[in-house]
Amino acid sequence: MICLMMMSSASSQQLLTDSTVIVPVKSLRKALEMKIYYNSCRDELGVARDSIRIQDSIIFNQDATIVNLVHQTEVYRVNERNYETTVKYKDKIIEIKEEEITKLKSTVKVLTGTVVLTAVSFLLVLL
Repeated sequence: MICLMMMSSASSQQLLTDSTVIVPVKSLRKALEMKIYYNSCRDELGVARDSIRIQDSIIFNQDATIVNLVHQTEVYRVNERNYETTVKYKDKIIEIKEEEITKLKSTVKVLTGTVVLTAVSFLLVLL
């Protein structure tokens, strides 16, 4: 509680008891207006502090989400590189197998020709 004591002429103030002072109406009105203004500012400050705490919490959560998404993106990129490496390795294996198949087909053709010639030669020798 605010207690204002103004020094003015003795005729405007009368001391009733040790703790009571008579204050002019204008001064009392101004004091009450200041108290109301002070209370209003205090309430606004409280609301502002609460808003700042809420915003800090929201920003912290958003930062955590961003860090998590960055980490997930890094993991995705590593997995993508691993996948590309695996695909290249498998493509190389397929290429080697296709070369082996081509070599084996040509070997089969040569062996088939050899077998046919051997069979014809054998038949000619028998006749």
